[in-house]
This record gives sequence, C-alpha cells and structure tokens, in this order.
Amino acid sequence: MDIKKITCCASIVIMVSAMSLTGQAADKPKDASAEEHKEKAPIVIEADHLSFGEVTGDLVADGNVILTKNTATILTDYLRGNTKKTQVWIDGKTTLKEPGAEFSGVNTQYNYKSRIGDMHKAVGTVDKEYISGDHLEFSPGKWVAYDGTVTGCPAIVPDYHISAEKVEIWPGEKMIAYNAKFWLGKTMIFSLGKYQTSLTKSETESIFPRVEYSSSQGLKIAQYLEYPLGDKVAIFTDLAYYSKAGLRPTYGLVSRNSDFTMKLSQGKEQNDDNEWIMKEPEFMFKIKPKRFGSVVADFTVTTGKWTEGAISGGREDYKIYFNRDTINLSSKITLDVGAGWERNDYGYNNSTNTIWSFNATVTAHPNDRLETWVGYYHNKQSGKSPYIYDQIDVERQVSTGFMYKVDKKNGLGINMDYDLAQGEVKDLDYTWRHNLHCWDADITYRAKREEWNMKISTVRW
Repeated sequence: MDIKKITCCASIVIMVSAMSLTGQAADKPKDASAEEHKEKAPIVIEADHLSFGEVTGDLVADGNVILTKNTATILTDYLRGNTKKTQVWIDGKTTLKEPGAEFSGVNTQYNYKSRIGDMHKAVGTVDKEYISGDHLEFSPGKWVAYDGTVTGCPAIVPDYHISAEKVEIWPGEKMIAYNAKFWLGKTMIFSLGKYQTSLTKSETESIFPRVEYSSSQGLKIAQYLEYPLGDKVAIFTDLAYYSKAGLRPTYGLVSRNSDFTMKLSQGKEQNDDNEWIMKEPEFMFKIKPKRFGSVVADFTVTTGKWTEGAISGGREDYKIYFNRDTINLSSKITLDVGAGWERNDYGYNNSTNTIWSFNATVTAHPNDRLETWVGYYHNKQSGKSPYIYDQIDVERQVSTGFMYKVDKKNGLGINMDYDLAQGEVKDLDYTWRHNLHCWDADITYRAKREEWNMKISTVRW
C-alpha cells in the first residue's frame, strides 16, 4: 500500500477528531486567536508503517516516524498514540524540535493539543545553551529541567557548567536555576540558592568570570550575577576588579519580559577607548527586537544622570537600529548591512546630538581556514556630546582584515581601521588567537596605541 496515502489519510482523520472535541470549525469566529488556530491545526504523522483505529482513536507508528504539529516536530522509531486524547507515548529514543530548542531523550509523552509533555534523560539546546536534565517538562513557552546542567561550552566534557536541582527556561527570554552550583572542570567555585540569566545576554552577562588585560588598565576580572526577586524582577551586579583602578562594580534592578526589558543601573562603566563614566543611576527600556520581513528593528530608550569629572547632568538617549538578514552574495561571500538613528539630550548644557548611522560589511570565506572582511561605517552627527565617553571619534571609517586558522589551536589575524575624513590609519591590530578548549584567548598588539590587550571569551570556531 502507498505509504503517502496512509500518511495523508491519518493526517485528515486526526484533524477531524481533534475538531470534534472543540466544535465545528464553522462555529468559530473569524477573529479566532493565534492560539486557537494552533489548537485546530492538524497533526501530521509520517512513518514506514501506520495503523489507526477510527472508533478507539488508537494510533501506532513504526519506522522513521516524523510527527509534526505547528512548529513542533518529534522524531523517533516507534510511538503509540490516541487521537481522542490528543496524546502520544514513546518508550525509546526521541528527538523533540521547536524554534530555538532541540532535545533528545527517552520515555516521552506529549499532548499535541495542549503542547504539554515530559521526557527523561534529556540532553539538548535552548537558545545556544547546552542543557541536560534527568527529567524534562515542556509546555508552551516554558521548559523545566530537573537535576540538570547548563553550559555554553559545546565540548562533550565541558570545561565549565552549572548544576542545579531545577532549571526553568523561557526560550528567547531568560533562565532561572535553583540551588545552582558553578563548576570549572571538576571544581565547584561558588553556589547560589537562585540564579537568573538572560538567554539573549550580552558578553558582559556571561555566566562565568571574564578575564581581560590591557597595558593601560592592567588585569581585569569580572563576574556578572543576577538574583530573581519575583517572576519579572531581579537584582544584578557586575563585580569588576581592575589591578590599576581597583573594584568598580555596577548594580541595579532588571525586569525581563517577553516583549521588553527594563533595567535600572548604577556604577562606573568603561568603553572600548578605556574612558569612564559614572551612571547615578540610569534607566533603560529596550523593546524585544521586532522582525519586518528580512529586517530586524531594535529600539532602546535610556534616561539618567551621568558624571565625568566636573561634567555632571541628566542624559536622555533614544535609539532605533535596523539590521537586515545576511545576504549571500555567493557560496563563500556574504553582505551584512544596518542603519539607525539616535538622539542624545544633555542636561549639563542643554545640548542635543543627533546621529545617523550606516554600516555595510562584506565577509569572505575562501576556505575553511581563512576569513577576510571589509566594512564601511558612517556616523553623521549634528551636535556634540559634552562627555568624552559619548563622543564619536571617527565619522567615516573603513575596516578591513583577516583571520587565518593555522591549526586546531591557533589563528593569526590583522585588522586595520582607516579614517576616511583624516586620510590616516586610526588603528592597526595584530592578533594571535589560541583555543583553550571551551574558550578563545585573543592576544592583540594595537600598534597605533602601542598597547597590548588580552581577552578570554567563549569559543567562536
């Protein structure tokens, strides 16, 4: 018998059976919510062999089984199910895929109407975090792993990880670990009763300590910590110690929501030019990036008080930026473009600075070892910031360079920044990248500044 016909018939029968539980589709209003549409969408099952009981609703699928419901996909070799209960049971190995998440495990049950289920001995990823759990529960918008581990290290035996009694995960938003222990190799370095981290975190919000060195600032060791006070609010601190400047922490409150993030922070912060500003405090409101076709928009508003030496006053910043999805010019060449607008209002001297920005970068990968790039950056401003920290150094700049992977452990690279307005090289950096298993150590000599920098970060290869 034609397997495709069996698959098609099974899909249709399951759709009708599910509809009979909630009423005829014709009785539903035309403006039914997206969730209602998800409930009514058919389940599609493909397998080498399918059997289905129209009266009992019992279903058996055997051999190369693929179950699809909306954006969820289950892959296995054998499953049992019942369309009247909208439930499937799988004893053997199972892989469950949803946008941003993928897990494999055993002894799985899943209700494809409510999208609620659980899995045992689960291992997988959520938003590029590697997560395991002796028992995993999943529901729309939330995953919970019990007796689990979390790491950003892709190695089979990670150099660092968190272990926890329970890990709650909201994909694309945040993660909370209970009775969390932080490990480097087999050594526990510290523990927290409750720990929260963003799943869209910046490098500053790394789970584990950050180590840097520069000739001007000396050694820097920093640790970001976040402790939830409720469902939406957490207290945070970034404990940063500089061998030359001493302890310079930032701290405050953060509220992470599905559509936006709010943060109130205070402390001294440093930019890439080793310039410092004191925020006392500053409030930030950031909307979750919005997609419009192939373009993603970011919108951020900040307001607060800045102090830099004798200059002190209020500062407001409004910023919107658009990034287009990477354009494939060929199989080995890509183009990334972005553009944005920003307005700064300064209470210190009642001045305003408006900035229009545009960037375009072409990246080529001629082979597996070599990456080259050339980028153009344009920042057109009308006005000027009274704070050195906030000033634009170069309005029109071209950056170009390469990174060559010498072997599995080492890479060599050069990057040059050229100031088009002044007609001179602004920065010329020589970098040696050494792989430390789950980290990369970049040692850079900045020739124009006669400065050495070292930075240890998570693996990029």
